[in-house]
Amino acid sequence: MPLCKHCGAPRATHFCVACGADPAGLTLPLVQPSAEVRALERRLNWGAALLPGFWTYKHGAPVLGTLYWLAFLPLPPISIGIMLYLLTNGNRIALQHRRYRDVTEFHNVERAWGVAGWITFPFSLIFLLVYVFALLSATTKAGAQ
Repeated sequence: MPLCKHCGAPRATHFCVACGADPAGLTLPLVQPSAEVRALERRLNWGAALLPGFWTYKHGAPVLGTLYWLAFLPLPPISIGIMLYLLTNGNRIALQHRRYRDVTEFHNVERAWGVAGWITFPFSLIFLLVYVFALLSATTKAGAQ
């Protein structure tokens, strides 16, 4: 019978019945995180900031993702605020709501999200500029008539 990596008790189920840790030894929520986890939480998360409409659903924050999509076109400042919030708090959200085997897996997953975010950023910016231009041209046509 395998032992729990967190408390050392025999583990017969997927999660330890003694402490609630998963097979990797992680327990949620992170009430008293280690110094290494606190250092991870303070770093910026570019994947969360640049892909908030997708990242939030994959990392256990669907309310933020829904708010982002609802405010995306009609209220851009709210969407930008959500992006800034996720930039500074994305790692904390990811560590509290998603399970990782170790720190290396966390870095690999979040690095992949960051790369995807930076790749899609120019397309998002072009879409936003086209939307603003269309909105302004429709407003000036309506004002001219």
